[in-house]
Amino acid sequence: MEARKVILLAGLSMLKILRKSFELPCLLLATGACILSLSCAQSPQAKREPPPPSGPELAPVSATARSRPDLSPPKDGEINNAVLRVFKNAVIVETNRNPYFTVGDFNGDFSQDLAVVVKPSADKLPEINDELANWILVDPVRMARSSRMVTPYSQMHADIVKRQRVHVDEGDVLLAVIHGFESKGWRDPWATQTYVLKGAVGDEMKFQMHKQVVEADKKGKLPRIWGDVIAQTIGGQSGFLYYNGAKYAWYDPLTYKPALPARMAHKRASETTSREVIR
Repeated sequence: MEARKVILLAGLSMLKILRKSFELPCLLLATGACILSLSCAQSPQAKREPPPPSGPELAPVSATARSRPDLSPPKDGEINNAVLRVFKNAVIVETNRNPYFTVGDFNGDFSQDLAVVVKPSADKLPEINDELANWILVDPVRMARSSRMVTPYSQMHADIVKRQRVHVDEGDVLLAVIHGFESKGWRDPWATQTYVLKGAVGDEMKFQMHKQVVEADKKGKLPRIWGDVIAQTIGGQSGFLYYNGAKYAWYDPLTYKPALPARMAHKRASETTSREVIR
């Protein structure tokens, strides 16, 4: 009987031990499941949380906030101030001509330029013809007419090397083209780049838009034009002044001939050299 009690008590002790050993993994498993369920339950809340506050939003820049070119009609006082700013007292504005000025983007830099008729002051010719003056002297009509003449290559090369400067004489009627600067154009105090055109003042002077001139050229015979042009009649012939990227030139639709490509001259020179070598 005692032996049975001992065996029974031992069996109960073993059952308790087995029960505790079985409950521990279950307890750990249940704890892990609770933690996982809590994390899953909190994740939607974390996603729904608003983002951290950022810096102040920048308002979009409107088109009105950007500087726009000043295209208002020129006034006599503004024209005189621009001429005085560039030339000081070296020239006088010829207001007796009608029109005596025109405006447009002649060099194609999206800034308005001014073309105004002037005459040299009697005692300022040395200043106008000074090689260090703040303007460039050009005689576009004479250059266009002389280019139609057949000139030997050696003489052309000599003329280019000499780069003879245009000389202004007393009583010459000149066309001063003041290039504009940024949005204020020719009115800007920094607008000082100027070309002085000799023999380039005619009748019925007006500007024509670059797009209008190019679209009217159906045969593709126009020279390369950078901006708007100054149309007028000089010596009974209609044409226009245009900027070619380096200076102003005169276009006469009846006599203009495109210049020969430079590679043709180089090709002929190389052929001549090869022939001399063979001989």
